[in-house]
Amino acid sequence: MPTLILMAKAPWSGMAKTRLVPPYSRHQAAEIADILLRLSVDICARHWAGELVIAGWPDTDHQIFSELEKQYQVTLASQSKGDLGEKMQCLLATAFERNTAAAVMGTDVPHIPSSTLVETYNVLSGGGSVVGPTRDGGFCLLGLSYPVTDLFTGIHWGSSDVYEQMLLNAKASGLTFDSTFASLTDIDCATGLHRVASRWSPLHRALTAAGVGLAAGGGVSHRS
Repeated sequence: MPTLILMAKAPWSGMAKTRLVPPYSRHQAAEIADILLRLSVDICARHWAGELVIAGWPDTDHQIFSELEKQYQVTLASQSKGDLGEKMQCLLATAFERNTAAAVMGTDVPHIPSSTLVETYNVLSGGGSVVGPTRDGGFCLLGLSYPVTDLFTGIHWGSSDVYEQMLLNAKASGLTFDSTFASLTDIDCATGLHRVASRWSPLHRALTAAGVGLAAGGGVSHRS
């Protein structure tokens, strides 16, 4: 059965979602990271038929990981050292060593359609591959049924060319994606957060419950 690996940065203040600062404070950014992680795990746990792994960074010591492990019966793992591509390559390799197809996904798209998760699982079960691009030129989901050499080599992470660079690597490796999903807004800045929250009620409700506003100043947090 295919494995879904959620790559999650521990929501420590000053470390998580730093591109939200400003307009949000470091503490608020960490709260938002906490919310995105919980929403991401919830939708994946409800719609992914195989094993769900949370790969934490820099480790899984933060309390949220043990809470999610107990609540959703997920598997915890740590990310390796290196850039994003090296981390993904290592996580996928671990799955392939267990003879299972796998997908990697970030926690910036908790609004991912459930149908995308279902189709990803089905395509991987059939030996295929999938990719989900983002509107800023990256990708939020990538699934493979077998190792692909150098898929993440030479990519300038954080640039607007990440997706195109990955596609060039895929072509050079002879990989054609069987399913390419519609582009999503990933939440890595205040603009993306506001856009998604204004259209997706679960995020809006969670932010409101946490006392994190959507105004220019970021609102006032009431959580400890």
